[in-house]
Amino acid sequence: MMPRQTPPPFKQNEIIVRAFSALAAVAGLLCFILCGMLLLNYLQVRAQDPLNLPELLQLRESLSASPESSDDTVETIRRLDLLARGAFFTSQRMLQTGGLLALLAGLLFLGALRLASHFNRRPPEPAPGPPPRRYWHERGRARELVVFMGGLWLLAALLAAAFTRLDIPEPDPAMAEASAEEAQASGSDAAALSIPDWETVQRQWPNFRGPGGVGRAYHTTAPVSWDTTSGANILWKTEVPVSGFNSPVVWEDRVYLSGANEETLEVFCFHADTGELLWRTRVGPPAGAPVELPKVNEDTGYAAPSVAAQGDVVCALFGTGHLACINKDGTVRWEKFLGVPDNHYGHGSSLIIFEDLLLVQYDQRKNGALYALNIDNGAEAWKQERKHISWASPILTGPPDSMQLALVSTKNLDVYDPRSGALLWSVECLSGEVGPSPGFGAGMYFTANDYADSSAIRLPGTPGEGEPEIVWQFYDSLPDISSPLATDTFFYLLTSRGEIICLRSENGEVAWVHENEEAFFASPVLVGDRVYAVDKTGKVFIFKNADSYEELAVLSLGEDSVATPAFLDKRLYARTMTSLICIATP
Repeated sequence: MMPRQTPPPFKQNEIIVRAFSALAAVAGLLCFILCGMLLLNYLQVRAQDPLNLPELLQLRESLSASPESSDDTVETIRRLDLLARGAFFTSQRMLQTGGLLALLAGLLFLGALRLASHFNRRPPEPAPGPPPRRYWHERGRARELVVFMGGLWLLAALLAAAFTRLDIPEPDPAMAEASAEEAQASGSDAAALSIPDWETVQRQWPNFRGPGGVGRAYHTTAPVSWDTTSGANILWKTEVPVSGFNSPVVWEDRVYLSGANEETLEVFCFHADTGELLWRTRVGPPAGAPVELPKVNEDTGYAAPSVAAQGDVVCALFGTGHLACINKDGTVRWEKFLGVPDNHYGHGSSLIIFEDLLLVQYDQRKNGALYALNIDNGAEAWKQERKHISWASPILTGPPDSMQLALVSTKNLDVYDPRSGALLWSVECLSGEVGPSPGFGAGMYFTANDYADSSAIRLPGTPGEGEPEIVWQFYDSLPDISSPLATDTFFYLLTSRGEIICLRSENGEVAWVHENEEAFFASPVLVGDRVYAVDKTGKVFIFKNADSYEELAVLSLGEDSVATPAFLDKRLYARTMTSLICIATP
C-alpha cells in the first residue's frame, strides 16, 4: 500500500482577492450612481418638454399678441429655443451612453464578485457544530433581498433609458403660426402669396429639370456656341460662395442656388442679368433641429437637393433635414425641421411646388414621407407615408386641372393627386438604389435605374378603371445618377459609363448609342428640337432629337460640373464646382 501523501500547505492569494473585491466595489458603486442618473434623467425629460418651456410659451404668446414686437424678442426666442434643444439632445447622448455603461458596470460587478469569492479560499478549520436552521434561512433571505434590490434598481434604470423620449415632436399648427409671426417680426413680408397660373410657371425654370421637373424647356431657343476662354457669348460668370451639388433655379430676374458644409447652410440669390450676388441667407437651426450633423457621402454633401422658386419665395431643403422658405428680399419666411434623414448616402431629392403647396419627397430607410406644405406659412396640408428609400426627385405631369405627382423608390413608381395626397397608382418596376427621377412623354411614364431595368408605363385614364400597363422594358446599360429624358418620340438615357442611349418611346428599341469618355451625372434637357447633355468635366453635348446621333456642337463650361443647366429664352445658366455662369445668345 502506498503511503498517504500530505496535502500541500494552504496558500491564499490575498492580492488577487483584494483586487477583485476592490473592482467589485468600484463597479457596484458606479452602477448605482449611473442607475440613479438614468432615473433622474428620465424624470426630468418627462417633466420638461423642450418645445414648450414656460419661458418660450410666454414669449410666443407675447409675440402673438403684439406682432410688431422688437427684433430683440424674436432673437431671444430663437436663442432660448436653440439652447433648450441643445441641452435636450446632449441629455439624450448621455442617456444612451449611461445606459450602456450601467449595464457593463453591473456585469463587471457580478463578475468581479464571483472571482473574489473563488480566490478567497479559507484554510481548513475544525468543523463547528451545525448552526441552527434559522441561521441558514436568514442568510439565504438576506442574499436574495440584496440581489433582488440591486437587480430591480438596474432594471428600473435600463427601462427608464429605453422609454425616455428620444424624438422631438413636430410643432403643432399653433407653433407654425408663431413661426410665421416670428418671420414677420424679423422683417419678412407675411402677406398672402399670389399663386401664378401654369402658363406663367412654364415660362420660368422653377425647380430641378425645369417646369414639372421633366427636363423639357418651354422656350425653344438656347445658345449653341460660346467660348469660356475668350468670353464669347458669356454674359457673366460669378463665384458661388459655398459649394453644393444642386442645380440652378430661375424665376424672372433671380437665379437661386444653395450651398452647405459642416459650418453653414445657405441660400444664394443672384441677379439674372448681371450675376451680382443680391443676398445670401443662412438657414437654421429651426425648432427641433439636432446639434450634430448626419453623415453624408462626399458626392452628395449637405446641399444636393435643388431649391424650388415661385413668385416671391424660394424654398430650400438641406441634407440635415432643415427646410426653409425665404422671401424674395432674402428674409426667412418660415423654417421647419423634418428630422435627420436616415439615408446612407445623404438626402438628394429636390423640391417642387404645385400651386400653393411645397411638395417634399423625404424617402429614407425608416419613417419616410411625402409632405405637402403650404408655402405661405409651412403648415402641413397633407402627408403620406413612404415605405421605401430613394434619392430621386418628384415630377408633375398632365394638364393643370388634373395634374399628377409621380415619384419613384427602390421598388415602385407611385402616382399621387397633388391636391389631396391620394395615391392613384403604384407600379412595381424598379430595384436597387434609385437615383434617377422618372420621365414623362408620349403619354407614358418612364423609369430607369442601373443594375435593374428601364420601363415604359401607361396608366389608365381614370383611377380605379383598368390597370397600369408596362408597355416595354429595357435591360441594357442604364443610368445610376442622371435622370432620363422622355420626348414625344424618344427616350434618352445618360450613364456614368459615358453613354448616351436613345430608345424609341413606342417600343423601347435602341435607335442609337453615342459613347463618351467621361461620365454623365447631370440630366439631359430638351430645348426645342435639341438635347443638351453635360458630362462631369463640363463638356456640353448638343444634338438633335432624332433617330440618329446628329451632333450640333460640343462646347465646354471650363470647369467640372454635375449640375443640370437651367434654360430660359436664349439663355443657359450653368453651375460648375465653383461658379455660376450665364451664357446668352445675342
